[in-house]
Amino acid sequence: MKQNVRMRKVIPSLILFTILFGREPSIYLYLLPFDNIQNDPTVEWIASGLSGMVQQEMKDEFGIRLKSKEDLEVIMNDRSLMLTQPRGSRNFLVLGKYNRQLDKVHVTIQLIDVATWSELDVKQVSEVYSQVTALNQSVGNAVRGMVAPFLPKPLEKKSSPFSTYSESKSEKSRNLVSIESEKVVSKLDEQISELEESMENLLYTKKKTNGTPSRDVFRYRKGEWTLDFDVDRKMEDNPENEPNTRMLTTVLDQLLSDPYEVELKRPELVYRKDDELYMSVKFQIVYKLKEQLIKDMLTTLPYTGLEENGTLTIFYFNKESFNFPKRHVEAITSGEYRSVPVIRVLDKNRNTIIVVVDSPEQYWHSRTSDKVLFIPQHQFSPLIDFTVGGWSMQIAMETVEINANYEFILPVTEIDNLSNVSLKFVKENELSEFLAPLL
Repeated sequence: MKQNVRMRKVIPSLILFTILFGREPSIYLYLLPFDNIQNDPTVEWIASGLSGMVQQEMKDEFGIRLKSKEDLEVIMNDRSLMLTQPRGSRNFLVLGKYNRQLDKVHVTIQLIDVATWSELDVKQVSEVYSQVTALNQSVGNAVRGMVAPFLPKPLEKKSSPFSTYSESKSEKSRNLVSIESEKVVSKLDEQISELEESMENLLYTKKKTNGTPSRDVFRYRKGEWTLDFDVDRKMEDNPENEPNTRMLTTVLDQLLSDPYEVELKRPELVYRKDDELYMSVKFQIVYKLKEQLIKDMLTTLPYTGLEENGTLTIFYFNKESFNFPKRHVEAITSGEYRSVPVIRVLDKNRNTIIVVVDSPEQYWHSRTSDKVLFIPQHQFSPLIDFTVGGWSMQIAMETVEINANYEFILPVTEIDNLSNVSLKFVKENELSEFLAPLL
C-alpha cells in the first residue's frame, strides 16, 4: 500500500515534467504587411500580397509558427508570455518595405529579434513589376534563407525499444520486464525510506545542537514538512542577469541624473501700457525628455513588458532578467533623483539679478529676497517617474513638450544691463543649499 501511494505521487509529477520540458522549441514568425514607402497607389496591392506569399512559403516549414500583427501586439503588451513558450524558442519579426522604380519593384526585408529588437539579417530583392510570380518566389525564398539558420532540427525517427513485446504471448507466466521492474521499485522504495530516516536524524541532531533553527531551511520530521523563512530576506542577484543589468545601469544613470532636453528662447521685451518706465520681460522655455533615451529604452533593453497609452509609455522590468542596482533602488525609493529647474538672469558683470524657481513646494512660494528679484513658479512637471519593488521596476515616460512662459517686470533703465540667462536642474534635497547664497 505504501508503495502504491508513493507511485501515485511520483507519476503525475513525471507527466507534468515531460509536458513542460519535452516540447520542441519553435520559431514564432510575426508577419506584417509590407510597407509601401513611396505611397504609390498603383503598387499598394503588393503590401499584403508579399506577406501572404511569405506565409504560404513558410506554413509547412518544420518548427515555424506563423503569427499576425495582432499576435505581435499581444506579445509586446506582455513580454512575459515569451516565458510560456517551449524552452529555446525564438520570436522573429519580418519587416518589409518596397518601392517601384520604372519597371522594377525593389524589396528590402529585415529579420528582427523581438526579444532584443536587434537586426539579425537584411536582404534585398529586385524583380520586374510584371513578373509577379517571380517576385513572390524571390521574397519567399529570401525569408526562408534568413530564418533557416535558426530553425530547430527535426528529431530522427527511432524504432521503439519495446517492439519485441508488441505481440501478445500465450504464456501466462509473468513477463521478465515486469519482474525486474518490481525489483527496481522495491529497491528504490528501500533507498527512499533509508534517506528519509537519515534526513530525520540529521535535522533533529542539528536542531538539538544549534538550538535556534536556521532560516530558509527545509525540514522533515515524523511525517511533517516545515520551512522557516525570513520575510525580510532580499532576493539574491542572479549572475546570469549581469549583461542585462549593465545595460539597465547605463540607462538608469542618465534617466536619474540628466533625462531632460531644454530649449531657451530669446527673451521678449514688451513696454507696459500702464507705466512706460517699466517693461515686461518674457522668457519661453521648452522642456522635454531626450529622444535618444526613449529610443535606447525601446531598442536596447529587453524589457519584460511595455504599455503605451497616448503620450505615456511604461516600461516593465523584473528580476527574472535584471538585477536591480542597489544605489539606483535607494535613489528611487528615497526620491533623491527628483529635481526642479532654477533659472537665473545675470547682468553684464555676471551677477545674478533674477532667480526663478519652478517648484510645486509651497515653502518656496512663500519665500522672499532682498538681494534679487525672486519669482516662484509652478509650470514644470516631471515627465519621468519610477516605481520599484522587491520583484519589479516600472519606468513611466511622457513624450510631450512643456512650454513654460516666465514673465517679470523690470525698470526700463535695467533692461540694457541684462546679459545672460541660465537654467539648471537642482535636486530637491539640495535646493536650499543651492539657493542660500543667491537669496
